[in-house]
Amino acid sequence: MSVHTILVAHDGSEGSAQAMTWAVELAQQTGARLVVVRAWSALDDLGKHADHADFHQLHEEALAELRDEWCNDAEAAGVEVDARLVEDLPVPGIVRTARDTQADLVVCGTRGRGRMKQLVLGSVARALPEHSHLPVVIVPPR
Repeated sequence: MSVHTILVAHDGSEGSAQAMTWAVELAQQTGARLVVVRAWSALDDLGKHADHADFHQLHEEALAELRDEWCNDAEAAGVEVDARLVEDLPVPGIVRTARDTQADLVVCGTRGRGRMKQLVLGSVARALPEHSHLPVVIVPPR
């Protein structure tokens, strides 16, 4: 199997950061590019601007945060990175973006939630392999 494009699902958690580190190392070894995707809604960031609700500005700020906080190290390591926000629920948004970008592999982390919280809240890491058309690598917490 050749790996040209690796999609990294990123939610800003420590687990996502570990998945990103793993994906960067794989990308360096294979010459693949990374597509870093975050499922996002303007409602997530609405509280940051109590005085106005400019959705375009919220989107641009969230995308800049994804690029600046999570993609700079990969680019500094010589890996090509495409950062994207997808306005959707995490699992369908990740799967759709993987199709749209012709990814070869999906990488995600896990927050390492307790068993009860996982049962109540669900887990992207648990649901992704069931819904993805691609291999999914789940990077465990360290």
